[in-house]
Amino acid sequence: MQQQEKRRRWFGSGTLIALILGLVGGVALDRWFLGPNAPSSLSLISEAWGLIQQFYVDRPAVQPRTMTYGAISGMVDALGDTGHSRFLSPMNVKELASMEQNKFQGIGAEVELKAGHVVIAVPLDGSPAQKAGLKPGDIILQVNGQDVTGLPLDQVIGKTSGPAGTSVTLTILAAASGRTRQVTLTRATIKLHNVSWQMLPGSRDAHLRISGFDQGVSGDLRKALIEIKKGSATGLVLGLRNNPGGLLGEAVDSASQFLASGNVLLVKNQRGQESPVPVKSGAEATDIPIVVLVNGGAASVLRHK
Repeated sequence: MQQQEKRRRWFGSGTLIALILGLVGGVALDRWFLGPNAPSSLSLISEAWGLIQQFYVDRPAVQPRTMTYGAISGMVDALGDTGHSRFLSPMNVKELASMEQNKFQGIGAEVELKAGHVVIAVPLDGSPAQKAGLKPGDIILQVNGQDVTGLPLDQVIGKTSGPAGTSVTLTILAAASGRTRQVTLTRATIKLHNVSWQMLPGSRDAHLRISGFDQGVSGDLRKALIEIKKGSATGLVLGLRNNPGGLLGEAVDSASQFLASGNVLLVKNQRGQESPVPVKSGAEATDIPIVVLVNGGAASVLRHK
């Protein structure tokens, strides 16, 4: 298990678990370092592994790497921290690093696994996914005619990913209508513009959108707020809808633009100990009225039926 601050995604109370495993052969689970508190029931995992290796009929399906990733994904999913804690394969980590650098190739949608289905979490601004009308909650049933229900998330991502200019056909179950449709998308090189703003027509209010907290967003936000103040705006609408989160440091620096003092957040570890993360100096927007827009696609927003 490897956690790096530069790859830490901001998901509120949750944790992004990046497990980067270089597995090239079989794995002897009883050789894992499980720590002194590992329950004896973990022997069941080793037993299941051995039974599959010895007796499972479809031999091509017995892939140690896929099985290991699936087991880890299951453990993380069992925590019940949906949308906050998740397993990242090396492919996921590579794509995440590209997104944090504000540039990547693909259809431009963040996805998650729910009840065996790959679900659109957020279509990114200006992406092929957004232009095709994909919405948060839409389910990907097929990729190029192949059923992907029940497949590991990294395998589905691998099927949808590809070089700019190539196409992929998705069969989508729309969350809003319950209808199924096919959509063909042309993959593109997506340059993320995380901060944008404009004055609302007929008013002295500015609409400021932050589409993600990736590398450099806090600097772009500060520049935007300086420009907004120069325009004599008297109010600010802060748009965070479909913002999937981002780097913790960028989120702290961005939040600090709106706070004069105090703490941005408190970090609690597994022992219940809390550590404050204080507001950074140099705020640009502490004295302007603000309205914040969020929806179910915004990171750390509680979703109720």
